[in-house]
Amino acid sequence: MSNLNEIPIESVRIAIIGSGPRGMSVLERLASRLIELDIKEKVEIFLIDDGHVGTGRIWSTEQSSLLLMNTIAQEISAFSGLWDEKEPRPGSGPSFAQWWQKYRNDYSDFNGYAPRAYYGEYLLYVLSTIERSLPFSVTLHKISARVERLDETEKYQLLQLSNNQEILVNRTVIATGHSTNKLKDIEKDLDDFASNTPPVTFIKGGSVAQMDLSSIQPDQGVGIIGMGLTFYDLMAELTIGRGGKFVSEENGELRYCPSGKEPRIYAGSRSGMPLPVRGRNQKPFDYEYQPAIFTLKRALNIRKRGNIYFERDVLPLLEAEMTLVYAETELRLNKSKLVAQQLRKDVIKSQVESANGVNELALKYGVSHPISINIYDLADPFKNNTFPSIEEFNKKLYSIILDDYNEAMNGNVDSPIKAAFDVIRNTRSVVRLFVDFGGLHPYSHQFEFLNKFNSASSFLSAGPPAFRSLQLQALIKQKILTVVGPSMKIKTSSNDRCIYMYSPHVQNSNVALNVVIDARIPTTDITYDCSNLTQSLIKDGIFVPFVNKKDDIEFQTGGVNVTLSPFHPIRADGTIAEKLYVLGIPTEHTRWFMQSGSSRPHKWIDFMIDADAIAFDILNSQDLSVNEEKDAYMLHS
Repeated sequence: MSNLNEIPIESVRIAIIGSGPRGMSVLERLASRLIELDIKEKVEIFLIDDGHVGTGRIWSTEQSSLLLMNTIAQEISAFSGLWDEKEPRPGSGPSFAQWWQKYRNDYSDFNGYAPRAYYGEYLLYVLSTIERSLPFSVTLHKISARVERLDETEKYQLLQLSNNQEILVNRTVIATGHSTNKLKDIEKDLDDFASNTPPVTFIKGGSVAQMDLSSIQPDQGVGIIGMGLTFYDLMAELTIGRGGKFVSEENGELRYCPSGKEPRIYAGSRSGMPLPVRGRNQKPFDYEYQPAIFTLKRALNIRKRGNIYFERDVLPLLEAEMTLVYAETELRLNKSKLVAQQLRKDVIKSQVESANGVNELALKYGVSHPISINIYDLADPFKNNTFPSIEEFNKKLYSIILDDYNEAMNGNVDSPIKAAFDVIRNTRSVVRLFVDFGGLHPYSHQFEFLNKFNSASSFLSAGPPAFRSLQLQALIKQKILTVVGPSMKIKTSSNDRCIYMYSPHVQNSNVALNVVIDARIPTTDITYDCSNLTQSLIKDGIFVPFVNKKDDIEFQTGGVNVTLSPFHPIRADGTIAEKLYVLGIPTEHTRWFMQSGSSRPHKWIDFMIDADAIAFDILNSQDLSVNEEKDAYMLHS
């Protein structure tokens, strides 16, 4: 390959592999900077995706409108600046909510939670805006193909595509999103069993939009493993997606009218509880929470100290912050806003660092009882409970779901518990400061943070819109959907030619099934990624998993080992691949919560900050000539 170094490239060539939100954010920032710089040289950008260029797989515009986002549209923008109401351009364009209201007439129908297909349309709108705005010297190539291999040379990178095309580039950004992984453990056992047992079907985990549900017959028993966001998508597709209807009752509840095409749905998970729903939004699009206890400053000081254990050093601070918000909300509703503000001031002045400390002050200000916030208990509502039958369990579950819905209707400002749950979402940047790049002790990183907190925090803070709860209640009432119970187990039976789903905490909960769907999101692990590109990068030593190591304890995370911003891969030999950048989900576990799919309209969060850092580094590395009449601040800031 060394002769490639002698091939002259007459332009600066940049490849972006993956055109979902992360790849699009890099493109938008590249375009914005190129416009500012007024580049003289020819620049070619290759936007490559093996699905839909501009949306990726997850945000395909062809998917069902029943599949919804779990972030309200007004909090989302794919432009890196507020819209000034002029012609949209990179750096200034409508937020997702503004676009939705401008180009569709059903904004109010979804309580602000858009179909994912709409966000795909919005991303295509952003892409067309970028294309229209590019300087004359910049060309964008949209390529629908897979990148099968990337070969490094001293000067360039050669990309080999599934359509037999080869592209020589100066810099490559890898933003490939959710992977398809080789199956292992229980998933592999179920897949192998289904392959060898003709009546049985196992549908692997992933996006519901890509699952083939057509073979599921009316009244057939279908098991769903996991009750997160994918569960709600499946619930919708297997009911209203098959012609059923939800009808509003006078008491505010929904009644489900079956079409007769629905299967009988059985679901289970570790907690036995579907994700609680999000509180009714009461916050403006530019809302920002300022922590009093769980602060960036405190996190920095602890990070500098080192030897951090999540449950000892981090979780108590987060739970104290949640306790404060809960107490503030109660005081504001029962006393006054002034009293609530005074509590916060006292907490800051007294440098409170524990929930007990918050409670001591809150009781003095008039909170009627000590507030107990335990994330793990809240995420495990049936802990140590047993039930005599699956019917009795579902009665109890129904009452909890109903209570949760009523609490959600109080809103994410006026419900003390929903406001407290929002603290988890609002302080993710603080959590990252503790966790990213091996901030935690390896044992704590694996067992305390990823195995426990990661799922518990998602359970409490990442739920669907509240109307999903009404739908769930109606389906449980109609006995179309049954939850088998907590600590759900799966076992295969060759004799009975079926898969059994049951809960050890619910008597007589054994259900025989011929169809089982994995509704869990596959975890990031590059060693199991089926992508030819990923495997070739591993084979060539360009990609290696990040290993969190302290003394003689090691935890191999599965995420790509990268530098700090702008996130170059660190090769197996310890050298840095400076012409490559890796962003988003492939780096999950090296960094935390990389599945975020957007930035905020009014403020750059890490999503846009990361994209801009990569755009800056790419352009700064190319020694580009700029129009001397232009201010070159953008390259040298």
